[in-house]
Amino acid sequence: MEQNPTAAVNTPERIRALIERDIAEGALPPGMPLDEKALAARFEVSRTPVREALLMLAARKLVAIVPRAGTFVYKPGPAELIALLEYLGELEGVAARLAAQRMTVAQREELGALHARAGALATNDDRPRYEEANLALHRLIYAGSGNTIVRDEIADARLRLANFRRNVFDQPGRLRVSCAEHEAIVAAIRAGDGEAAAQAMREHIIGKGKAFADLVLANSR
Repeated sequence: MEQNPTAAVNTPERIRALIERDIAEGALPPGMPLDEKALAARFEVSRTPVREALLMLAARKLVAIVPRAGTFVYKPGPAELIALLEYLGELEGVAARLAAQRMTVAQREELGALHARAGALATNDDRPRYEEANLALHRLIYAGSGNTIVRDEIADARLRLANFRRNVFDQPGRLRVSCAEHEAIVAAIRAGDGEAAAQAMREHIIGKGKAFADLVLANSR
């Protein structure tokens, strides 16, 4: 579940949220070692709250604590990466199906406007702003689903995959492909067709095409 690091009420929780943010944004890539002493110096605390924060992150499989080797940003293998993507695809499919059933008229109109904006950004190859519009579109679907459990599970799965999935947009033309995939999702949701929305979303997230294959290949080396 996404949280604001500044909202944390105790030191271990604050440190956990800040490290989590660094993982999500790619500042701490998969496999990177995490030194307790260096983190304690960075956050100006003793090693105890740092250790507690790392244990929280390990419980969510965001870091791996290896006896006699150290602590590392968690790096899933190819099989686990595929499984996570499949899981995320199913979760987002559920969100899309529920959104098609539950979104208000105003939310459906907003979804169409967001999609149109994203289309213009994709045409201009404006990756930073497209990524923002893409995230806003997906978040609106989660909100429209009316299911906070599904929303929170999606947030956790996306966080575990953040460092891998962002590389998909590196591929030439991927912004336009992504936007074209959104077209089917948005149309189905606005038409109230839950099953079509779920299927289109699953295909979009799991990525049956080249983007998905390249993603797995790049992270199996």
